[in-house]
Amino acid sequence: MASLSLTAACGDTEEPAKSAQDGGTLEITHWDLLAPSYGAKMWETFQGYQQQNPKATLTKQEITRADYETTIKTQLAAGGGPDVFAVADTFLPELAEAGVLEPLDGVFGPDVKLNVTNEGGKWRGKQLAITAQIAPYALLWNKDILAQAGVQPPTTPEELVAAAKTIKEKTGITGFAVRHRIAEENPWWIDFNNWPQGFGGGWSDGKSLTIDRPENIAALKAYKAVYDSGAFAVGDDASTFRTKFKEGKLAMLIDATGAPTAMISDKVPGTSIMSSKLPFPGKNTSQVGIYFVVNKHSKNKDLAKDFLRWLVKPEPQQKLSEVIGNASTVAVDTTVPEAYVKANPWVTAYRQNAPFSHDAVVDGFEAKTPQIRHIVLQWVEKVLLQNVPPEEALAKAAQEAKAAVGG
Repeated sequence: MASLSLTAACGDTEEPAKSAQDGGTLEITHWDLLAPSYGAKMWETFQGYQQQNPKATLTKQEITRADYETTIKTQLAAGGGPDVFAVADTFLPELAEAGVLEPLDGVFGPDVKLNVTNEGGKWRGKQLAITAQIAPYALLWNKDILAQAGVQPPTTPEELVAAAKTIKEKTGITGFAVRHRIAEENPWWIDFNNWPQGFGGGWSDGKSLTIDRPENIAALKAYKAVYDSGAFAVGDDASTFRTKFKEGKLAMLIDATGAPTAMISDKVPGTSIMSSKLPFPGKNTSQVGIYFVVNKHSKNKDLAKDFLRWLVKPEPQQKLSEVIGNASTVAVDTTVPEAYVKANPWVTAYRQNAPFSHDAVVDGFEAKTPQIRHIVLQWVEKVLLQNVPPEEALAKAAQEAKAAVGG
């Protein structure tokens, strides 16, 4: 993976900044611009800025999610990169620490009511990012399959295992799925974060690592139990099990807000997809956090900031919310049309879960999260594949992480 260096771009030869009124070309990138379900509509929403500023021309750089971080880091290290780009909350600390993001303090006036999710875009007191999308998680199920199996939606870890088994036994359909493969390391980390969060655990207390705390061990035991149930989609990556759900071949899963929108089909209409809080003791969930940032190397910083000032206005925010499915939180508070809720009842639980969602960045060890993530998930994988006891696995993970990053 490319390392981030500032030496290529932080000299004294930068051209004088242009004002937004001068116009210019603004390059924007977000992996969701390639999303088959709504990428084109997202770009159309962004292009609305050109009506306010006709001298501005918007261009997009298309980068797949799998290549996104590596590509952005390579471009920034060379002093390039897009003017405005999306960044995952797990990637933001690395860019912030490297000093390649333009501060946004003072960009938004008092009339702009940024919601609390934008606090996640701050780094050491500076506003470096604004919310693009905060996507909480929920338990999703196909109500028709559960009805066929005579199963009620699970509300506890034990009920989740029992429901999955009954569905498999009575219908032959896979009962439950969630990410569980190191090949999807970063999204798996975010997904797996649901389990310790839902059990009242976490990876640190802000000063010290707490990887092997009792709540995390209990969470991993519950995770292992459903994995071993015989009704789990063992070996399926997210694309595979989401396709199965879309085809009516999977009954339940835990996933973020973008998933149900992409899984609606003729076989599984929106009205057949239901949702709830996670079937864990507490209310907390993980979240997929995405922010918009301005490249510090941009030659059009003022134009980039003006674009973001426009983007957080009520009308484009409402459009953006509707484009990505209404279940996620954007930079300002929006409403969900009643007709959409009626056609997609799963939206409600996501909105209810949003205040309890937490990112997967390790508090106090933000820039070290990738190292911690890799260590922990390698041991979780050993629990799944080699039957290493959860207590032993997390104790070993805690030792290795402490040796690697301190704490």
